[in-house]
Amino acid sequence: MARTHRFIRFRQSYLIGALIILSFSESVFTANSMETVSPEEAARGVLERLLPQHADHFILETIPRVEGNDVFELESQDGKIALRGSNGVSICSALNWYLKYDCHCDVSWCGVQLSLPDPLLLVETKVRRISPHKYRYFFNYCCFGYSLAWWDWPQWERLIDWMALNGINTPLSVTGQEAVWRKVLSDFGLSEKQIKDFIAGPPYLPFGWMGCLDGWGGPLPDFLDRQAFGPAKTYPRPRTRAGHGACPAGIHRTCPSSV
Repeated sequence: MARTHRFIRFRQSYLIGALIILSFSESVFTANSMETVSPEEAARGVLERLLPQHADHFILETIPRVEGNDVFELESQDGKIALRGSNGVSICSALNWYLKYDCHCDVSWCGVQLSLPDPLLLVETKVRRISPHKYRYFFNYCCFGYSLAWWDWPQWERLIDWMALNGINTPLSVTGQEAVWRKVLSDFGLSEKQIKDFIAGPPYLPFGWMGCLDGWGGPLPDFLDRQAFGPAKTYPRPRTRAGHGACPAGIHRTCPSSV
């Protein structure tokens, strides 16, 4: 009975840990991203990273949603290209539409083709698109083991920009979850060795989160603590573009053998 009671307490504690991640993202969003960063400014950052030589040729503006749905539009205005959207992601989606269908360019994760015409083409006919989907989701758990576990900030920034260009506003956000695990387990009185024996190594973290294995491929290297700061950057960026990190809430159904 004592072991069962401790297991229940552990599960409850982990639920609290999951909520800590979500609360952490909200506090970071408030502290960093809400420093009067407008949708236009957030989208302008994507534009300047992608087309630094041409950023001045674009006008960025926000427009209202349509019955709660995101919308973007683009047209020529005063000799420039006007990109409008209901938020930062929508404005970036307008930019991607212009690059793909007007300039025949492509920005993909496998490569970038930006052979832009000179001068830039004006938009002949106004384009307006309304998204039928409130949430546009991206990632699965395994992505965070196959490659993302090893990424640095420039790689994350490029991917977040790509997500904005493609209208993604709800990426799975679990970076740093293992740091919350360690904090909860430490509060439970487990030693550092017991914790390291339980948390999987970087390529297997998703399988540990899903309860498929314990400790495989571990212990984690020293980047564990630095990984915990991933949400500090990865959460605000999609949200300043009007995205929302998806942080699954729930009670994990596994428990260290030490508990």
